[in-house]
Formats: sequence, C-alpha cells, structure tokens
Amino acid sequence: MLQDDGVRNLQYDSDLRIAQQPRVEPALYQEQTVITSVPRSNQVRIPLPVSTVEFSSQVGQNRTCVPLTGLDILVDMPSVHIEQTFELNENLTSIASENRYTIRSPLREALFAATESSEAKHRMLWGSSRPFQMHLLDRTHQEALVLRKKFAMGLMCCQPRYLEVWVPPGDLLGRIVETFSVLSSEFTIQNANREIIYEVEGPNTIGCCMPKEAFFKLFTPGVRALKGSITRVWSKDVSQYTTNVYFADRELSAKTKALFIGAAFLLEYMYFQ
Repeated sequence: MLQDDGVRNLQYDSDLRIAQQPRVEPALYQEQTVITSVPRSNQVRIPLPVSTVEFSSQVGQNRTCVPLTGLDILVDMPSVHIEQTFELNENLTSIASENRYTIRSPLREALFAATESSEAKHRMLWGSSRPFQMHLLDRTHQEALVLRKKFAMGLMCCQPRYLEVWVPPGDLLGRIVETFSVLSSEFTIQNANREIIYEVEGPNTIGCCMPKEAFFKLFTPGVRALKGSITRVWSKDVSQYTTNVYFADRELSAKTKALFIGAAFLLEYMYFQ
C-alpha cells in the first residue's frame, strides 16, 4: 500500500486535489460514554461520489452501472489517456525522480492519479529498467490499482520483463510478460493463473529503435480478434506525448481494462522513458 509520505508528495492536478483526512488516535474513555457514531474500519472503502465520474452522452453511450469505488470507473469507459507530470527539478538537474501520471477519460476528466514508488539507487543504476510500484489512486484518495515491476535484464539475458497488476488489498489480476520476437515488440497478457488471455503486438521494428509515436494492437490469441489498442502520440492540447488506451469491445470487464492499462505502463517504461 502507498505510504503516508508517498500520499503527501503525490502531485495531483486541479481535478484530483482532495483534502487529506487527519489521523485520529483511538480514544480511551474512563467512564460510561454514549457513542453517537460507529467508527469506520480501515478495510472499508469510501464510496466514490457519482457526481465526480458522470459520463456524458457526448461519447455516444450512457453508463450501465453506478461507479462507486476503484475499478468501477472503468466499466463504461471507451478509452483512457495517460499524461505524465514532469517535474522542474528533474529537467534542470537530469536526476531521475519517481514518475507521476494523470489518467483521464475521453472528456479529459481526471480518473486516477498514478505515482511511482522506487529507490533512488535503482533509478540511478538501472534507469527505465528499474523495479518499481505504481499506485493508482481514485478521486477519494484510495488505491484502485497497484502495478508492480521487478528488475529483469530482458530476453537477451533470459529474464523477460513483466509487470503485475494488483487490486488492493492483495488480489492479483494478472501479468503482462515480454515474449521473444526478432523484429517486433510482442507481449502476452496473462490472468492470475498465468494463462494467456490476450496478446500485444507492436511495430515491426527492433525494440531499441522504437519510434516516438507508436501503435500497439491487443487481441485474443488464435482467432486474433482485436480487443483494444495502445497508441503513443503527440498531443497538441497538452504539448507532450500521451499514451492512449482504446477498448474496442464494449463488453470488456473493468479488470480486463485494468490489465490493458498495466500493459500501457510497461510499454511506457520499456520504450519511451
């Protein structure tokens, strides 16, 4: 889980600035006291206000469910768009810092804030190949997803790079794993039992020569039915490259969409950092 100082340092944009709740120490009563409210357990998630994730008919569809917490936000989303937050200190000193992102809806509404948790020595030694955890917080300041990447040198060293997608408090959704290919970038998306459920195929080029703008297809194995795509393009609106995840099938579950988002982050670190 995200530590307190990690939450404190998280750079939210104007849509995601939510007041931090003060920590209250448990009270010990010395005499009979009337309790007027029931304490909330730390394991109970605060419901997500529906008004903060209203989905306009401008994108051509209406919501089929009421999003209350975490992954529910993704149920009817046709796409999400990942924007990186650049820090002045890193640009001036060239010292790698923990990355931060904002994940938006097609209407540019902020859905999640994502912050990396990694060690400074790993960022200095291994660069974009470093191990890390990426925490995605919803608009109630609670974790919706945790992405975990361990250190691996790559297929040339018999260590395929992969990323795990977790749902708090500790449920594994699946993994995105690098597969061997001479000319193209290919990956598999596996469920919690390590069964391949989707494949990812990138441009026909050597991985180290990946263009700044790229297109990746996500499809089912065998029949190769297209289920989504990941693009990295220059966005004039924000004057930076953005990673866009499109869901081609409206029947995709929120958990599957979370795996596609995990794939987008793995591609971001492997090819574009």
